[in-house]
Amino acid sequence: MAVFSVLGALQAIGEDGPIEFGGPRQRSVLGRLLVARGQVVPVGRLISDLWRDQPPPGAAGSIQTYVSHLRRALEPRRTIRTPARLLVTVPPGYALRAEHVDAWRFEELVRQGSRRLLDGDAAAAVAALEDALALWKGPAYLEFASADWALNEIARLDELRATAVEQRASAVMALGTPGSVIADLRAHLAEHPLREEGWRLLATALYRQGRQGDALAALREARRMLVAELGVDPGPALRRLEAGILAHSPELDLPGPARTAGWDDQSARPRLARDLPVGDIPVRGIATRETGPRVTPAEPGAAAVPPATSTEPPGAASAAAAPRAVPTVADGAVLLEISTAGPATALTAVPGGGEGRVRLFGRRSELSLLLDRSEGVALVSGEAGMGKTALVEEAAAVRAGQGARVAIGRCPATRGAPPGWAWTEILRTLTTAMPFDTAGSVRAGSLRGEGFHGRRAVAAHLRAAAAEAPIMLVVEDLHRADRETLDTLVEVVAETAGAAVTVVCTFRQEEAGRLAGTMAALARREPLRIALRGLRPGAAAGLVTAVAGVPVTRPALTAVAARTGGNPFFLRETARLIAAEGEAAALTTVPAGVRDVLAARLAVLPARVRTVLGEAAVLDAEVPGVHARGVDLDVLVAVHGGGEDAVIDAAEAALLAGVLVEPGGGGLRFASPVLRDTVYGALPRLRRARTHARVAAVLERLRPDEAAALAHHHALGGDPVRAARYALTAAERADLRYARRESGLTRGQGARPARDYASVARDRLRETQSPPTGASLL
Repeated sequence: MAVFSVLGALQAIGEDGPIEFGGPRQRSVLGRLLVARGQVVPVGRLISDLWRDQPPPGAAGSIQTYVSHLRRALEPRRTIRTPARLLVTVPPGYALRAEHVDAWRFEELVRQGSRRLLDGDAAAAVAALEDALALWKGPAYLEFASADWALNEIARLDELRATAVEQRASAVMALGTPGSVIADLRAHLAEHPLREEGWRLLATALYRQGRQGDALAALREARRMLVAELGVDPGPALRRLEAGILAHSPELDLPGPARTAGWDDQSARPRLARDLPVGDIPVRGIATRETGPRVTPAEPGAAAVPPATSTEPPGAASAAAAPRAVPTVADGAVLLEISTAGPATALTAVPGGGEGRVRLFGRRSELSLLLDRSEGVALVSGEAGMGKTALVEEAAAVRAGQGARVAIGRCPATRGAPPGWAWTEILRTLTTAMPFDTAGSVRAGSLRGEGFHGRRAVAAHLRAAAAEAPIMLVVEDLHRADRETLDTLVEVVAETAGAAVTVVCTFRQEEAGRLAGTMAALARREPLRIALRGLRPGAAAGLVTAVAGVPVTRPALTAVAARTGGNPFFLRETARLIAAEGEAAALTTVPAGVRDVLAARLAVLPARVRTVLGEAAVLDAEVPGVHARGVDLDVLVAVHGGGEDAVIDAAEAALLAGVLVEPGGGGLRFASPVLRDTVYGALPRLRRARTHARVAAVLERLRPDEAAALAHHHALGGDPVRAARYALTAAERADLRYARRESGLTRGQGARPARDYASVARDRLRETQSPPTGASLL
């Protein structure tokens, strides 16, 4: 595993010694991923960071090349079939799964030193802080000091280093040796002349050395610097120290450490949802706790009624007023009806109903996070159909029921809409309840032509209105937003910081490349990020059962959940297919709505990528009686015929788009079977048959023992004779394995009768007539 150094020049040591990372841009990619601290950096963000506002036409391809070279440098022994362990592809970008980085070790040591200092263990604090400071070999991220993407991280690490110097000085003084820190503190203040804590420590150390005059001179120098640079007088701590020195206060003689606020002090941090005990559901500051054991449905999809819940403000009794119904929230197969009664909000369990009442399945934690956000910005991402809209609308309904003002704007999919249309929708909703009273600043319900001054007027009005009632704004489909919508979003979030204004944005992660600049601007506001994934099997089963309205067997529910990847939209469409045509159709047919959505998603990929995906879909097509193993990269490269690099580049693009995934065992796999079947079904019949024939020819050369797969591909490639021969071989091998198992399990009961292998071959050929292929083999 590589050990990275960023406290100075960027370096790394691998198993074979120092690692060479190549040119400046390639090194910048690595540095940018290290700054992200293991988080995913979208390709669009990398492009924006490396080329600012003027990327070349082939920027995405250049990023892929840089990543490929970095992978070879970081893991020189990795083969094509082995997934990357360090620099991994995570749609829509890349992440560096490093474990040993000197900056991260530095932070951990500073935390340890801070804790020891607060606990009164000065010796341990000094040891930890000296180890931390010894890791610095120069300025952090030295070669990227002028890069915009590195500035915040550099400033953060510099601030932490300054804090470590001061805490070390405090710990050393607590050990009774103040003279040893005076020189270090003077050097520290030469770099950071405006840090009052440094001046306080220096003056205290001088006074304890019997140098009262020097201590007062240091405080006068601190006053001069603050007045000259900032026009302010010293703070209370320095004023108290000066008075104490002049009065020879006994407190200054104490050897105990100066207990300033700890670097990781938790006392001032607000209590968030993640800090609540298990079972609490935060609803705008009100904790709703289940009063009894959780009830689990007996069958997937069956409605279950959990124990009644109640909510009260701290120290107050529940309001007795008649509740007012608002939309419902569902978690898995458990449906909760939310109502309001006076100032409190209560959640009462009700039986699950028809599809019209079902809004959310398996999104309880995500909903809780949104409801806990009373200000700032929240970013909800996920692929098409993952339930982004349902989640934010449910959160908006709950907040509206609590008295918040809610407005939703959608970025249109069609062309021709006026600039900033999403905000126009929001303003039309809000101005009915709170009309603009600033004459001439902005027209109610429109942003058209207002530009900078209009955006500032909207933000100022929202901030003022939030003093009367909380506001929740939802901007849907941000990946389609025009420049005016994005600029207004950034302005509103910045100007309403600290006010009771929550802005929730939804977008498709795979289409978020053009949002890199906006995401960078919002990152400074520490947004809540919620990435929606597929539903878990239990929640998926509940959704299918609720939408289908007919009994569905457990095996079918399990298969549908796996086939759709837990995508709620895919699950709903499949459930309707089950209701109309039965379970068998749902396991072999891609619903029309799902096919249209996926076809649009695939259409944006380059033609070369779609070609490789088609070959992968043929190769990954299910072989009857054979466990699916995904795409064999060696076979795919041979089938494609354009060289390994062409296949790897195309696969990388598909991985970033979320079409392919890298399973833990290596190779490639489609993100879901329904996605694979969509790609397969889009191939013209002739191309599909010829690709099957090429796959069969490659398998005969590279994987000659895979008789069942060879029978499958020869049958669909138009060679029934070879298909029958390989089917017979597969049947003989299966019979031999079966006979051996029988011999071991039923010893002494006689041999198994011989089988009619010709009949088996015919059966095998019939099995290959799967609905997606439509081939007639006999």
